[in-house]
Amino acid sequence: MRISDFTCPCCGSAYEVAESSLPIGGPGRVECTVCGQLLDNWQDPKLRAYRLVLSSEHKYRHIAAPPSPIRVTA
Repeated sequence: MRISDFTCPCCGSAYEVAESSLPIGGPGRVECTVCGQLLDNWQDPKLRAYRLVLSSEHKYRHIAAPPSPIRVTA
């Protein structure tokens, strides 16, 4: 079994993906549980499981760094 990380390209939610190494599955598709965007579809006979790790609502937003308090004088 192989486990990897995946991020929804639409909303940024983080997933863990487990994929079997044995050909025991079938074609499938999975959608983001947060925004409904198609995450993946496959035709090969492998089982894949997507687990939501962190939804986009709970991620920290990017905040710009404050200006430096040290002033340079020439």
